[in-house]
Formats: sequence, structure tokens, C-alpha cells
Amino acid sequence: MTSLWIWVTIGAAVSQAVRSTYQKKLKAPLGDLGASYVRFSYAIPFAWAWVFIYGGWSGEPLPGLNIPFLLWTTIAGVTQIIFTVLLVTLFSHRSFAAGTAFSKTEVIQAALFEAVILGHIVSFQVGMAILIGVIAVFLLSLAKSSLTLRNLLASLFTRQTAIGLGSGAFLGFCTVAYKAASDSLASDDLVTRASMTAGVSVLIQAALMGLWMWRRAPDQLKASFVHWRDSSIVGLSGAVSTGCWFTAFSLYAVAPVRAVGQIELLLVLGISFFYFRERPSGKELFAMLLLALSIIMVLLG
Repeated sequence: MTSLWIWVTIGAAVSQAVRSTYQKKLKAPLGDLGASYVRFSYAIPFAWAWVFIYGGWSGEPLPGLNIPFLLWTTIAGVTQIIFTVLLVTLFSHRSFAAGTAFSKTEVIQAALFEAVILGHIVSFQVGMAILIGVIAVFLLSLAKSSLTLRNLLASLFTRQTAIGLGSGAFLGFCTVAYKAASDSLASDDLVTRASMTAGVSVLIQAALMGLWMWRRAPDQLKASFVHWRDSSIVGLSGAVSTGCWFTAFSLYAVAPVRAVGQIELLLVLGISFFYFRERPSGKELFAMLLLALSIIMVLLG
């Protein structure tokens, strides 16, 4: 049982990497919105299957819905939709590995915002981690440009940097909102609350994004039903990832779980190189290493 949380966390990271891989693969036939939408629409049957399977196994009754829960779940769902669209869009501007690495800055951004806005005095370790993370983002932003002060400053105001940091920011916010939604349910079982939150969330997300696409991008919406095989893998891996994350959080402390979860960066780097045939520069590799180090330092600090 001591090491079970580690294996569950690795399962979460692997399934999350699989989900992102197939979303990038689906960009061509579905477009950015279509490849994002299948993350939610095809997760519905898998998410609810888990709700009822776990409920039957544990004997825990399903908690009733309430207004705060629905409000927080909707907010979390919308911000997760924005994060997903930004991440999929980023795959057009950067390699698969670099795009995923940008989304991981949510941990660094949260620590930085807490220090600047709330005046929270961070420890020396967290302070150094934030500094290392900022340097990593600078290097990722430069891509294959030469390392000069002029290029460094110019890279901060590029579209890809804005999309990358925006994806991380929305991911961080939706995580907080999901926790608020889960905590508002009347149940003492963490997995029951998390499963219910995930199940209701994908229903809201599929409905809201589906209606919006029906009006704005009907072709991408129709295509998402045509390419159902790869889309089903996105839905299944997304649901498995969510279930594994919350299970790991129930088995062990959140910070170490998220720290171990950074193994995803190594997985997507391998997928980027061997599957998508993308060759990251030495600068990008070094930046991703620094970013992983800074995230782990924040989480364990």
C-alpha cells in the first residue's frame, strides 16, 4: 500500500500523455475545437461508468447536487475548456513536448501569484524554484532563436508565449475551482466526491461547448462524431487520468503526488521524438529539465 500511490500516479501521467497525443493527432481532421471537444463528449460514458462502479463497490451513496456545487463545477468546466483549446492550439506553434511543458507552468504561476498578490513570503527553496521556472519559460519562449537580451525580451510578447502561459493559468484556476466544487458535496468519501464532480463536469462541458460549436463551428462538431475511434481513446484516457489523479490524492499527500506526476514531461518528450518525429533543440531540452526541477521544488517546498 505504501507504494500504491506512486503506481497510480504514474498511471495518471501515462493516460494523460496518451490523451494529449491523440488530441494532437486529431487536430488535422477535427481542428482545434473538435480535438478539444472530444476530450469532454467522449469521456461521458467512461466517467459515469466509474461513478456507478465505484459506488456499487464501496457502498457509498451518491451525494445530492446543490447550487454551490453546480456553480463551481460550471466555472471549473469552462476554464478547463479554455485550457484545453489553448493547449491544442499551442501544438500548432510548438512541438508536442514544448507545448505540454508550457501548460505545466501552472504550478509556478500559482506560487508566483500567491507571493505577489497575497504577499505570502515563500521559503528560500520555493523562491529559487520560481526563479528557475521563470528562466525555463524564457528559454522555452526563445525556441530556436539565439540567446540574446533582445531576443529574450521579444520572446515574452509572442503569441505562442501568451497561449502557453495562458493555458497554464487556466489549468491552475480550474484545479482550484474543481476542489471547491468537490468540497461542496455532502460526502465523507473523497473518491465519491471527485467521481461525481468529474461526471457532472463532462456533462456540462459537452453541453456548453457542443451548443457553442453547433453555432460557430458545425463542421468540426460533425467531424468529432465521424472520427469516433481515436476520439474514444481521448475520452477513455481522459477519464482514466482523472480517476487515477483523485485516487492518488486520496492515498497520499497532494504535493508529492503532483511531483511524481511530472514524469509526464519525460513521456511526452519521448512521444514527441519517436512518434511525431519532432526534434527538440538542446535549449528546449534544458528548459524542460529546469521546469520539471522547479515544479518539483515548489511542490515539495
